[in-house]
Amino acid sequence: MPRYYFNIALSTRVIIDSTGKELAGLEGAHWHAVRLAYQARAHLPDDEEPWVIRIEDEARFTQEIYVPCFRGLASSKRANGLLTTRAVR
Repeated sequence: MPRYYFNIALSTRVIIDSTGKELAGLEGAHWHAVRLAYQARAHLPDDEEPWVIRIEDEARFTQEIYVPCFRGLASSKRANGLLTTRAVR
C-alpha cells in the first residue's frame, strides 16, 4: 500500500508529517485528511487563520490540497464545508 503524508500549512508555519500513513489510495487519503481536519481543529487557534492539509505521496509530491472550512463555528469546532483540489499530471 502507498504511504501518504499530511502536512498542515498555516499562514505562519507548517506542521510536517514525518510518519505518514499507509492507505489503499488517494480516496482513502482524502478521507483521512477530513478526519485529521476535525482532530487538528481542536488544537488550532480560533482566530480564523486559514490553513490547509497538503496530501503528499511517497515521493513527497502534493497529490491533493484539502481546505477545511470552519467559518462561524469557532466555538463548536465543527466544519460546515470544504474545498478540495487535486494535482493534475
